[in-house]
Amino acid sequence: MSSKNGKDKIQRRDFINGMLIAAGTAAVGASSPMRMYAAGTTCPCDGSIGTDPRVLRGGNLPSVFNVAHWLRDGRLTFKTNSVLISSSPCDSYQGSQPILVDNGNYELIIVGSGMSGCSAAYYTTRQRAGTKILILDGQPTPGGNANRDDAAPIPDVASTATAYAVQPYAPFLDDIYNTTGIQWQNYIVQSPFYSYFFDTQTPYVNPGTNSWNIDTYGTGLNSVPYPMNIVNDLKAARQDLMNWYHKPGAPTDPADNSDPKYDYLSPMTFDAYLTQTKGFHPAVSDFYTRYAVDALDGTTAQASAYTSISFLGAEYFPSFAYPGGNSGMLRHIVKWLIPNAISGSSEAEILGNPFNLPAMDTANNSVRIRQGALVLRGDATNSNASVIYLKDGKFYRATAEAVIFAGQSHTARTACEHLLSTSQANAFDQVTLSPVLTANVTLRSAAPIVDLGYDGYYWGSRYWADFVVADWVGPNRSNPNRQTVLTFYGENTASVEDQPNERIKLLTTPFSSYEDSLRADLSRVLAGRNFDFDRDVSAVYVYRWGHSKVYPKPGWPFSAPMNKNGQAIRVPSARFYARQQIGRISFGAQDVESSPANESALGAGVRTSSEVLPLL
Repeated sequence: MSSKNGKDKIQRRDFINGMLIAAGTAAVGASSPMRMYAAGTTCPCDGSIGTDPRVLRGGNLPSVFNVAHWLRDGRLTFKTNSVLISSSPCDSYQGSQPILVDNGNYELIIVGSGMSGCSAAYYTTRQRAGTKILILDGQPTPGGNANRDDAAPIPDVASTATAYAVQPYAPFLDDIYNTTGIQWQNYIVQSPFYSYFFDTQTPYVNPGTNSWNIDTYGTGLNSVPYPMNIVNDLKAARQDLMNWYHKPGAPTDPADNSDPKYDYLSPMTFDAYLTQTKGFHPAVSDFYTRYAVDALDGTTAQASAYTSISFLGAEYFPSFAYPGGNSGMLRHIVKWLIPNAISGSSEAEILGNPFNLPAMDTANNSVRIRQGALVLRGDATNSNASVIYLKDGKFYRATAEAVIFAGQSHTARTACEHLLSTSQANAFDQVTLSPVLTANVTLRSAAPIVDLGYDGYYWGSRYWADFVVADWVGPNRSNPNRQTVLTFYGENTASVEDQPNERIKLLTTPFSSYEDSLRADLSRVLAGRNFDFDRDVSAVYVYRWGHSKVYPKPGWPFSAPMNKNGQAIRVPSARFYARQQIGRISFGAQDVESSPANESALGAGVRTSSEVLPLL
């Protein structure tokens, strides 16, 4: 491959040592509604923030998404045995590169080593031991959204995306947790789980309020600083959500496992459910919007009532959180797939020791995981399926009997665009993926937050919705003198149509803006707690996720049901048509399973493994 400076091959040292969007494939192009930017705008090159080392520890890394954008921007032309890169003002790469043959012996190729991809490998292997599987992923280590940052000076293991999961409630969850040694019972989040900060930024609050309410979803709900009629409505809403959790066939994740009689909730917003169906005060909707703008990436007026009820109903029952969030679960699954992927066998070793990347990709393994391998294209014939991927500046073609694209659907949509029918392409275009911003803030002392519990929400931030105390689920949570980490989660209030512009902001917003917002937020919500940002914060790191999770808009899990002789008949939504198997290629991630839930990602592994097993 030649470049504008006349060199014979790509020279950039860390060319693909990073994360591609949210999985192992390339970012989408710019020709369809799902992928277009607002009228009159174009996607810029990464800004100065992309060279700041404080944003290069996780999330979407420029060293990979810049390459992924070659495909999005239409710069790649695939020929039989070569790939042609056209020029761009964003970098100096152009020219032709041969496609080399990956001579590995694979029965199944999985694109993405996140929860969906690794669970697909797990469920396949459980039913067909010894299956030769190759997992390809663009980032440095397995995990996808379930990743973490534990490098110095962070004093503990902190998540860079997903934080916790709910107790298992279905056989497919029990199976993977029990078999791989996910000891979720040991990581139950102790009370107080949620605490809310109320002040003048909070709508409907009692005048003069400026304080934390501890254990807000539990005993603290009795004393939230609202007028009593709102408090009573909040209590009634809590009971309603708890009742939903126990209903047979109620909204769940993946949504396909629920009863169609509840599909009427899908086209409805959660705000409409709370204020119209139930008749609660608008303050109840605003209260739950604090949760929704983080967990569901939209306000209650933007998120489907179906997914909101599925999520919030479970919040009143036990949840668990590994150190580093769901990365701890992912590590157990990888260890089960490849025993020598992590040295040692104890819980402390599995969670603490680094991945042995060379050992994960040896020909002796039944399952091989190859990181830093960016998939750009998928192809299929009657007898096999193949992918073209980029690793260490070279293009390779790997072939197997079947392929699973286990990353977010924008990746599969682009890599397989030439295979899609018009209707399936249109269905993919209905997927809305939201950007997510996270940050880890290290504190020299936990004293200012030691009593606040696991997750603290507040109103009035420029960027953020809440923060999770990274080491709350551990033996030292009551020690005020320990160092700790606060993992902040951004809030998303943008419309479906404006999500692409929100991604642009990740490229153009300087690091200082995020840090200034964190300083202002912490100084406000920790006022009176002997906190000083400049004195007490030792480090700040930001993680940018361009296409992090599905936006559960109304009508996404299901379309409005039909009624036939008094019985609800399920009407598929676009996600059913988007994920249809194309010959020997399957598609599965949390977005086409229904929701931004760990359980939806695992459910995608169940479904896609069942699709490919007959082909092996």
